[in-house]
Amino acid sequence: MLQVYRYGEDFRFIEPVVIYEKDDVGNYVIPPDCTVVPTPDDPSFFEPKFDPKKQEWVESATQEEIEAILNVGASEVSPVSQLKEQNALLLMQLAETQKQSQEQAETIASLLMSLTEKGVL
Repeated sequence: MLQVYRYGEDFRFIEPVVIYEKDDVGNYVIPPDCTVVPTPDDPSFFEPKFDPKKQEWVESATQEEIEAILNVGASEVSPVSQLKEQNALLLMQLAETQKQSQEQAETIASLLMSLTEKGVL
C-alpha cells in the first residue's frame, strides 16, 4: 500500500488516498490527480496547492482568505466568558431583589408600627 495526495482540477489539495493497485512490474498505479509528494506539515499552509512543474506544494490562499480564517474564532465569545457575563447579570439581579425585599420589609414594619400606635392591633 502507498499513500498519495489527491488534488482537484485547480491543483488544490483534496485528501490523502491509500492505493493498493500495482502494475505488471510491481509499481503502484498512481492516479493522474494524485502525487506522492506529501502535503506540507507546516501549519502555516491554509490552502495547499500542488505545483506539478516544481513538484511541491505551495500556498494558494490569498492574504484576505487567511485573515478571514484566522478571524473566525476572534469574534466568537468563549463559553467561559459567556458564563462570567451571565453570572455577573444574575448577581446584579439578586442584589436588586434583595434591595427590594429589604425595602418591602421596612414598609411592612412601618405600617405595623402605625397600626399599633393607632391601637388597631
